[in-house]
This record gives sequence, C-alpha cells and structure tokens, in this order.
Amino acid sequence: MRVRPALSVLTAVLIGTGTAACTNEEPESEVVTIGVAAAPSLAESFSELISIFEAEHPGVRVSIELGKSTVIAEGLTSRQDINIFASASQEAMDHAVAAGVAVEPRLFAHNHVVMAVPSGNPGDVRSLKDLERDDLEVGLCEVAVPCGQASEVLLSEAEITPVHVEYASGSRALTSQLADNDVGVGIVYRTDVASSHGWVTEVDVDARDRELQRAAGSVNYLLARVPGAIVSDSEEGEATATEEFIELVLSDRGRLALNNSGLEAVEG
Repeated sequence: MRVRPALSVLTAVLIGTGTAACTNEEPESEVVTIGVAAAPSLAESFSELISIFEAEHPGVRVSIELGKSTVIAEGLTSRQDINIFASASQEAMDHAVAAGVAVEPRLFAHNHVVMAVPSGNPGDVRSLKDLERDDLEVGLCEVAVPCGQASEVLLSEAEITPVHVEYASGSRALTSQLADNDVGVGIVYRTDVASSHGWVTEVDVDARDRELQRAAGSVNYLLARVPGAIVSDSEEGEATATEEFIELVLSDRGRLALNNSGLEAVEG
C-alpha cells in the first residue's frame, strides 16, 4: 500500500509595499492508508471502529473491503492494498496462513444461529418446541449455506421437526422475510438480528435452548496481518497503523462494538 500525499497548500507572502510577492509551498503532510478485508457480518462493528480509529489518528485512513472469507483468502497473494484480514472462516484463514499471506491469526469473536421473530413476536414464540406448531410458518436457510447447516444440526439435536417450512437463500434474506412478517419465526445469525435495528428480535429462550443454539454451528472470527502489503522500510507508518488498528479491535472498546453488532467478542 502506498502513502498518499495530502493536498499541498500555497501561501502568498507580500513583501515591502506589496509591489512584489512570492509563493512558498508548505511541506507536504502525508496520509497513510491501510486496507482491511473482512467478512460482511463485520461491517457494522468495523465501520464503528474505523470511525473511532480515524478520529484518533488524523493522518491515517482505513479502507474496508467486504467479501466472502474464502474468496478474500484466495486473492491475497496478488494484493498489496490489504494490511489486515478479518475472516469468518477458520478454513479460509488456515489457507491464507499456509500460503504465507497472513500471519499471527488471533481469534477475536464468535457468531451463532438463534431463533428470531418479527418485532413484537406476533406468533408468541417462546421455545424451540414452538417450531412444531401447526399454526406457525418457520423460515430456514437452504442447507447448502452455513446458516442452513447450523439449523439442521440445531433441529436434530433438539429433536424438532417443523410442520410448515419456507426456505431462504441465506441468513440475511431470511432476516428480511422476518422483518416483513412473511414468516412467523426463523433461525438466523445473531449479527443479522442486530443489523435489523429492531425490526427482528431474538427469542428469549431458556438455558437449554440457548446452549443448543450456541453449539449448533458457532462461527469463529480470526484477525491477522497481511505482511505483503508492507513492501519497504519507508512505510513504517503503515505498519504501525496496522498494529494499532488490530489493538483497537482486540481492546475493550473493540469488544463492545463487536458485542453490540450481535457477535460474541472473545475476552482478552
């Protein structure tokens, strides 16, 4: 990643009676830019943390690129504009580390599926057992996607067979259906419930159901440096900014932002 010079400022200085003038160019101030490649479910928390970081580091800009973790990992070998990789896939991070394009991965958060309902819980859903009610339309993710696979495990472990099921392409799509009251209850990721800003709410289930949800398919989030983006000693400021942003993510303020977005931050 290159350092981008900020716009230079020209100052006119009047000399003597004003009949002569010269212009002096002030020294250029440098703006350091670091790049973050992250899973889409990190968009809300990382946007908040980027705002905090840039406010505290006026000479640094943070750009964020969202994408599927496996796709990001495969493309890192040809990228020099990414300094940090935040993956929602252990497999993707392992691939990046094995290829030498990511180093020092650290587990920093978890995500898992939950039962969610439209705001106000019009179907009066209270437990996983309610999914077997004949009067309730149940939304599930397609089995081919992680949300659907986790839902299958959850239903199997809970020994629940829903009566009326409607399938969605993924957790975000199903969350939208819940917000529109197209289904009475759905199994989606906690982060998508949080990002609905109140249109969808998590069902407050008992301790047994909570443990079943957590165990059904917890997603691990890992954070790592991408050393290939630092290509010369002159970019020491970029390396420092990279480390400081990672420290912010792992800090108490970072954990608060992660928890507010529906993730479960790992305690430092």
